[in-house]
Amino acid sequence: MTPQLDRRALLRLGALTVLAAPAVAACTPTPTAPPPPDPLAALADAAAKDAATARAAAAKFPAVQAKFELIATNRDAQAVALRKEIDRATPPPTATTATTPSSPPQGTGYPDQAAAIAGLAASLGAAQDAATQVALTVPTYRAGLVGSVVAGCACLKELLS
Repeated sequence: MTPQLDRRALLRLGALTVLAAPAVAACTPTPTAPPPPDPLAALADAAAKDAATARAAAAKFPAVQAKFELIATNRDAQAVALRKEIDRATPPPTATTATTPSSPPQGTGYPDQAAAIAGLAASLGAAQDAATQVALTVPTYRAGLVGSVVAGCACLKELLS
């Protein structure tokens, strides 16, 4: 035989439910905030853009094609190294989620060779300054990579002078 609930037992159960509801709601996890953007991401984007600009300039100005191709190759390598570190620190979503591939960076077009050299030198200088600031803030195990980007930009900028 099953015991039947009388009116008092039913009221107690209702009161207990009302009191327990806030406690149950407090136990549900709050969504976590997304992590801040990786400081190396801006450096990687700038490297990819510089590489695209140098590649376009190499095709347009054959007199300095070798210099621009060297810049494109080195900035591409820097972008790849920075992206590998970003992916190592915060792995990208798994293959089960659909991701749209990012479009290749668009380089800056220049009307003449002198403007291309000056523009690319200025871009390399800005990248060097940005990487210097990032190197001062990242953990030491990342500072070596960022320091190599600083040195690489300085060398490539010197190549254009």
